[in-house]
Amino acid sequence: MSDNEVKMYEELLELLENKFEDGEIDKANYVELKERYLAKLNQAKLEAKKNGSVPQISVSGAKTISDTTLSTAGSAKISGGEIHKDIKFAGSAKILNDIVCRSLKSAGSMKSEGSITAHGDVKGSGSFSCGGFLHSMGNVKFSGSAKVGGEVVVEGKISASGSFKCGGNAQADQGASFSGSSIIKGNFLSQGTVEASGRMGVEGNLVGANVFINRHVLNLKFKRTKRSVIEGIVFATEEVDISNTVVELDVKGKNVTIGAFSEVKGTVFYVDRIDIHKKAKLAHDPVQIQENQLKL
Repeated sequence: MSDNEVKMYEELLELLENKFEDGEIDKANYVELKERYLAKLNQAKLEAKKNGSVPQISVSGAKTISDTTLSTAGSAKISGGEIHKDIKFAGSAKILNDIVCRSLKSAGSMKSEGSITAHGDVKGSGSFSCGGFLHSMGNVKFSGSAKVGGEVVVEGKISASGSFKCGGNAQADQGASFSGSSIIKGNFLSQGTVEASGRMGVEGNLVGANVFINRHVLNLKFKRTKRSVIEGIVFATEEVDISNTVVELDVKGKNVTIGAFSEVKGTVFYVDRIDIHKKAKLAHDPVQIQENQLKL
């Protein structure tokens, strides 16, 4: 309604100017009406701007909105913007632009064409797609297929079972757990434990307090699976334990285990303990270092 009001008061002001120029209205009435119409016009413009920034939500199915939660079931479409609520999708959902929310939970198929910023947790089961970056101030948990086009920054822990792809650097402050296929098109950094089972691909460095890749998988299974590939350095402030993994550069940790079917093309640096499986391959002899030399 505000857009129509803007147009109406603009037309009234134009008409007022014409009447004053034609002498159909005296100066006192002209000044009073002009001030009134201008005030109304400015108010209408503010309302139009405010309404334009309010996310538009359309749902084919059920929609429930409370002070704290937005829930949809069926097919939902959101324009984007700031929604200071917990968002819950069941079915299919599409977000057309960047969105900011308290938390986000989707069950089914969800696609965001922009970035997602959540002040709490993000959970996706089924198909989850984010075209921009993903920033969660809580934890992130995916089951099924998850793809993020830009960087991922998680202040809690990230866990993904199934297929996970990140188009840039990824950071999970409190740790990470991956099972299935995980691809990171950059560095992966954490202050906690990073654990992966299945196939992991990291195009940069892999850093954590502990780094475990396939450490509990039976050796016989490796013959039927592709190896994980870390194109940068594997670095842990505590323990590294990797199997069925190719590391293009160095491996560094206090205690290091290079398990079966692994290959390190750089050098393995360790502080306290080193364990090399007979079916592992090292390009160079391991080097023992002092703890103060354990740096990325």
